[in-house]
Amino acid sequence: MKNRHENTHGSKRGAAGGESDNLKPLEPARAPELEPIPGREATPVDAERAADDMCAEEQAMNSTDLMRRLDEAVAQAEKNKDLYMRTLADLDTYRRKVQREKQELAKFAVQPLVEELIPSVDHLEMAIAAARESDDAKNLLKGVEMVCSQIKRVLANFGVEEIAGEGGDFDPNFQECVAHDPSDTVPENKVIKVMRSGYKIHGRLVRPASVVVSSGKAEK
Repeated sequence: MKNRHENTHGSKRGAAGGESDNLKPLEPARAPELEPIPGREATPVDAERAADDMCAEEQAMNSTDLMRRLDEAVAQAEKNKDLYMRTLADLDTYRRKVQREKQELAKFAVQPLVEELIPSVDHLEMAIAAARESDDAKNLLKGVEMVCSQIKRVLANFGVEEIAGEGGDFDPNFQECVAHDPSDTVPENKVIKVMRSGYKIHGRLVRPASVVVSSGKAEK
């Protein structure tokens, strides 16, 4: 009987021991977070929470400001692009206009010269017509000389000047020697005769004069 009682008691302890093995240890209870009480002095936790809220608000404001600035920059870029395109078109139009004007100037640059030469041509035609009706060579010569003088005056009005000829020093910059002839009256290296007149325009050589240059007195 005693053994039976002990076995029964031992079985109860064993069962109790098994139940205790299955139980988990209890975790300590966490204190609930309390809202700050009005009138209570702020704690470091409250200050940190307020700083976080302020930082979030500043970030939101900065983001809005950045978006506004971005929109303004995009709008300004569109204006600048439009201005650039219009300026480019105006520049191209101006360039084509200048090109046309240059072509017109080049085409009609000689018009003033032509207008002044036409009367000389008229006089030359009149001299030729008069020579056909008369045998007087002197009148023909006089008319041709008059026309030649008139043409030279027209050329002078446009800055054209005749290169000095007979009696002057030979200048290889504006004259070309076609022959050397001895002369008892013209010193050596002086121009004896002009075979073809030369011309300059505003000091620039247009055509050199073809001249005969003295070689000095002839050897005896």
